[in-house]
Amino acid sequence: MRAVWLEETVWADVRECLVNPGEVLERIREQMGSEDDTGELESRRADLEKRLAAKQTEKDRFIRLYTQGHISEAELEVYLADLKDQTENLRLLVESVESDLSQQREIAETTHAWLLALRKHFLKVEADTQEAHRTRRRLVELLVAGITVGRKEDGSPKIEITYRFGPPSEAAGEGATEEMFVGSAQNTLS
Repeated sequence: MRAVWLEETVWADVRECLVNPGEVLERIREQMGSEDDTGELESRRADLEKRLAAKQTEKDRFIRLYTQGHISEAELEVYLADLKDQTENLRLLVESVESDLSQQREIAETTHAWLLALRKHFLKVEADTQEAHRTRRRLVELLVAGITVGRKEDGSPKIEITYRFGPPSEAAGEGATEEMFVGSAQNTLS
């Protein structure tokens, strides 16, 4: 395959991603966790919060039993110590689920904001100048994790472009590489 054709094809795909980021963002959301996964996490968080509330009710019941003289102070201490451990474990699980949910939202929001920022400056790289060509090449280097070229069964060319999405980290600097990005998506061109 001709290198010029390949470069033009890859740039056209990158351009489409920048001009219409909706499809890309949807793919990123799918790869990070479908709505079912998010629903599962939210359901799990709700269940854990119910269990935490039940532990408070259980604590109140033990204290009531103690004040009514049904259990001794030593028994109350054992029950409350066990209940405290269970409650702390549930709180840790809730924090973990909330962290997962927050991470999903943050990556999607950050990627969306970054793609919109790139889109604002997009027209600058569409010019037919050497500087614009260098900038396009740099964008491709930043966005594209890999390109696989092959042939379909019918002999027509097949190109798979794997993208990296997300803003570069502040520490990455000028020589940005794969670690600058979070998430990925794959696009297959015919």
